[in-house]
Amino acid sequence: MIILVSSKISQADIHASLGKPEYSYFFLMKDFLPALEQLGTVIQVRSRDEIEALHASYSAQGESVIFISVSPPHQTPLDLKCPTVTLFAWEFDSLPSVAWDDNPQNDWRYVFAHTSGAIATSKEAADLVAQSMGPEFPVVALPAPVWTRFAEVCPESGWAPDFGPRSFEFAGLVIDSRTLTLNAEDVAYRPISEAKRISKALLHGWWHEMRLPRATSTAPIEEPPAAPQATPIWVDGVVYTTVLNPADGRKNWVDLVSAFCWAFKNEPDATLIVKMTHHDIDLYRGVLATLLARLSPFRCRVLVLHGFLQDAEYLQLIRASSFYVNASSGEGLCLPLMEFLCCGKPAIAPGHTAMADYVDDDYVFIVKSCLEPSCWPHDPTGMLLTHSNRLNWQSLMEAYQSSYAATKTAEAYQCLSGAARTAMHSFCSLDRVGTELDVFLQQVLRLNGTQQDKGAHDEGLNV
Repeated sequence: MIILVSSKISQADIHASLGKPEYSYFFLMKDFLPALEQLGTVIQVRSRDEIEALHASYSAQGESVIFISVSPPHQTPLDLKCPTVTLFAWEFDSLPSVAWDDNPQNDWRYVFAHTSGAIATSKEAADLVAQSMGPEFPVVALPAPVWTRFAEVCPESGWAPDFGPRSFEFAGLVIDSRTLTLNAEDVAYRPISEAKRISKALLHGWWHEMRLPRATSTAPIEEPPAAPQATPIWVDGVVYTTVLNPADGRKNWVDLVSAFCWAFKNEPDATLIVKMTHHDIDLYRGVLATLLARLSPFRCRVLVLHGFLQDAEYLQLIRASSFYVNASSGEGLCLPLMEFLCCGKPAIAPGHTAMADYVDDDYVFIVKSCLEPSCWPHDPTGMLLTHSNRLNWQSLMEAYQSSYAATKTAEAYQCLSGAARTAMHSFCSLDRVGTELDVFLQQVLRLNGTQQDKGAHDEGLNV
């Protein structure tokens, strides 16, 4: 089998694309590649012409060819001769069903009607496709098979709690709440414009020693500046970590930080690490400075990381963490949460949308939420045609406190850790996902072949 695969973002431009629309689809594609490579020859493609040319060439050689578009359905190329499957993530309780901007693809039912099948990353999204398209349309719910990459990280019995000093390496900008004397009076009760100016002043110099190098001359640069050197970041005590895009309002990062600071106002051994996945620090640094100043004084520590984590550094960060935290109003999958759980790190998270497929109170402190009217994120009309999940801030703060208490008994934390590892092995192992993916793709090819044969027969009757 020849499997053609594409994503809007490629390896070459992922660093500059962090936080931009659909950037996470690159990581989704990357995680599905090992499963696809077990099933056939995988070729990454970049254009419609390339897809059609490869399909024609390999089909002439008697090969089965299928194209997987790892993208939102409205960005999937339609009416290709090559059988086309959309692999997508979705976090709302209804599918877009309005063709705004005179573009029929904005109605996802139109897209599915002009393609051969769909792979959704959650049961909820797959059920929505089945409800919209009927039982004959091929659709399957499959998570990214991330387990294999982390299978050897966690002991089979789970981690024992670690409160001692440990470190991870990072080459980027680091904002540390303990490097600044925070003063709420500097930003409270002031005009917005003045508060922003003060916030920038508060942040000035936080990351001076780790700032990315800049050119000092207007002359042409022969070679790009050297990448900053990774340096160790030291933490201790109970460490909570989250990875999020600050431009995405669904992540509720302000609530996540504020609930942490309230929960651990008097706990110096509690640390929150926020890894921001966005290319522009100016997007959030003023909001962050104002938030921390208004929450002060607090004895816990907040560390914000801005920059790209290499795989080895990311693994060090996971090892240094005690818990992962998710406070979002909806997730199409949440790869970081899955990855931390695979590594035996318990979590704090809601149990809605895609997370409902794998979040369990055996290893997750579940945050309460409730439905509220919302709009599809790419709908320019902003009409409230769907729902998201409103976070219960009090429940989030209590989940912090309950998880912290669990670390005081080694057996309790280790039980949480081992349960997370075991559950994720069953949920997202390469064997499990690969087997189901093979069955699905063979079904699509069979149906497509039947449709082609039927079309040829009908054409013969018309002659």
